[in-house]
Formats: sequence, C-alpha cells, structure tokens
Amino acid sequence: MMRKYFFTTTIAAITAVFAVTLFATEFPLPPNGDALIGSMQYTDATVRDTTTTIAHRYNLGLNAIIAANPGSTETALGSRQIKVPTAFLLPPYRQGIIINLPEMRLYYYPKGSDVVMTFPIGIGKIGNTIPIQNTTVTRKKVNPTWIPGPDVRKYNEDQGIQLPTVMPAGPDNPLGPYAIYLNIPSFLIHSTIFPESIGRRASFGCIRMNETDIKEFFPIVEPGTQVWILNMPNKIGWNDNKLYLEAHPPLDEHNGGFDTNREDIVKMIQNAIPKNAVTFIDWQLVAHLSEEPDGVPHEIGTRLN
Repeated sequence: MMRKYFFTTTIAAITAVFAVTLFATEFPLPPNGDALIGSMQYTDATVRDTTTTIAHRYNLGLNAIIAANPGSTETALGSRQIKVPTAFLLPPYRQGIIINLPEMRLYYYPKGSDVVMTFPIGIGKIGNTIPIQNTTVTRKKVNPTWIPGPDVRKYNEDQGIQLPTVMPAGPDNPLGPYAIYLNIPSFLIHSTIFPESIGRRASFGCIRMNETDIKEFFPIVEPGTQVWILNMPNKIGWNDNKLYLEAHPPLDEHNGGFDTNREDIVKMIQNAIPKNAVTFIDWQLVAHLSEEPDGVPHEIGTRLN
C-alpha cells in the first residue's frame, strides 16, 4: 500500500523557505480501542506563507488551520508561529469510509489492514449538504463526464455562464480525473480542479478531494464499501487512559447553540467513561472548548483506576 509523506528542508535551511515537517496520510490503528492518531506540529510561517500555503503543505483543509489559529482568516495567518493540527481522534465506525462533515475530513479503513487513511475534503454549501445517512460506493470512473444539475446550471446562469448539458472529461471538468459514485443520486466523492476549496463549504453537495489524495485513495476503494456520512462536530476518545475532546465548529444549519453543544459533549463524556471507573474531568476546559472549538484534540480527563 502506498504511503504519502510531505517533506521540507532541514533545520539549516529554515530561513530559506519552510519549517521541518513530516505528515502521513496513513496511520497504524491505535491499540486497545484508543482513538488518537498523529501528533500536533508547529511551524514558523515565512513572509511568503498564507493560510492556504500552510494548509496545502501539511495536507490539511483551510478550515483546520483557521480554527486552530485564532485571528487567522482565509487570506491572513494573523500570527508567526502556526499550530498545525495533524493529530486526530478517530470517529466511530472503524470500517469502510467515514465522512465527518463539520470536521471536513474523510477516514478510510482499507479492508484487511490495520491502518487508517485520512484526507481533508471540501463539502457542500449551506443548503447543499450531502444527505447525512449511511450509503455505499456503487462504482468508480476515471475521467468522468459531468452532467450539471438544475441548481448548478441556475447558479452559473446567474453569473452569466451557460453550462453545456454534458461536459466531457478534460481540464475544465470540475470533477477532475477521478469520481467515486455513491448510492445517493447526484452526490459523488471526486477530485477537483479547485484545490483552494478543500476545507471550505464550496460544492453543490459533492465531497471534493485533492487530486493527489484521491489518486492514492481511488485504486483501493471497492464498490460495495460502506460509507458513513456524519454530522459530528465533537469527538471523544481515549489514549493511554487519557480522555480527549476534539471540538469543531458545527454546521451552520445544524447549530443548536452553545448550551446544546455543551450538553451533547457532557453526554458523550459520560458515555465514554467505563462503569465504576474513577475519572478526573477538567470541566472548565470542556466548557471553553464547547464555546471556542479549535479542531484540536485536547486532554480533558484522566482515568485514575
């Protein structure tokens, strides 16, 4: 199986361009049902860096860099040392494909392996979210044609653009060279000719992936693979008797408010603690993360027995 890594220069060359980095899209499954993979990183941005260049360098979505670094925007970093959120808590369902919409991230468990692959994604705009349900992969296509739906055609007509009824494969086809079709009509997982849309709500419902990511993912995904589409802004998981919380901004159309969000997190924590286990929880940190989600796994508790 292919492993993908992103390398930059050595310490001696930091002043030239980049900070030292190493990022994998494939991780061994943690033992004993633990959920934490990867590790946090930090980098010193250069004068040439933008939020987008940092996100691309570490194969993250734009949303991840912005959430982890308060004060940054889509066009400005807002600080010199940048937190790089390359640690993740695994969501539930450790098989098939898991798409967590608020996180804007996809997880894939290759059949018969002990690894998980994870990639940033772009998702649908407000009002165009892919249905939140379980589904399956039906087929795959290299160099797919694109048939624009009515909402896409109207949007482009409003911009003065007349789309063809069918767009053949090619450099202008927004599906890019790879498409994975789901058992949900008109919704796909596909590459994109708009890499700046990864980590954004930019599509008309389809799940967009960087071309380099889907090029690795596409060959090993089989028709019939189970797909879980989740609306899970908060994830809870254990690692070495430490309990972690990873909180993301909720989808705007499903935002129940801070009080509801905090109640959901409390229930998740209570459900995660084994019966009769004595566990210390930092409720002050939990309250803070419920109001200021940053998409980063934080240690919020310790099991004492």
